[in-house]
Amino acid sequence: MNDLTRRHLVTGALGAATTGTMIAMTSPAYAASPPSAVDLTVRIATFNASLNRNAAGDLVRDLSTPGNVQAKVIAEIIQRTDPDITLINEFDYVENGLAATLFRDNYLRVAQNGAPPIDFPYFFTAPSNTGTPSGFDLNNDGVVGGGDDDFGFGLFPGQYGMVTPRQA
Repeated sequence: MNDLTRRHLVTGALGAATTGTMIAMTSPAYAASPPSAVDLTVRIATFNASLNRNAAGDLVRDLSTPGNVQAKVIAEIIQRTDPDITLINEFDYVENGLAATLFRDNYLRVAQNGAPPIDFPYFFTAPSNTGTPSGFDLNNDGVVGGGDDDFGFGLFPGQYGMVTPRQA
């Protein structure tokens, strides 16, 4: 399959992944080809990694070295699954993708417990509404402030975010 076709398939699959849909896609241009001639399978995984921390910056600290046990276990599971695209939930958002880059470089690209390393040269991450103050007493406790009064529950902006690494 040419690189452009694969990129279109992966981009379309990425949209489906964010809705929690598992799919295998086939391009109409190749529908008449025998299955052995062109493999158009796109593997998509979603994983609640719980790589969220209690304070902003803690995830960057934990992923800055290759020794975090939780990150190693999550990386091994992803390596053994070998998806084309992965939606990782509860991964704190850090501006400029720093936490995602550290996880990729220090964990996914390093063999974990005998699993082959996996290369995700691309990823998507974006700010979330978690931990963003609403300015209102949303939980009706008489106090404005805290996770229950944020637009999305969180102790700081971006807690419980997401990252979507992909291979192509």
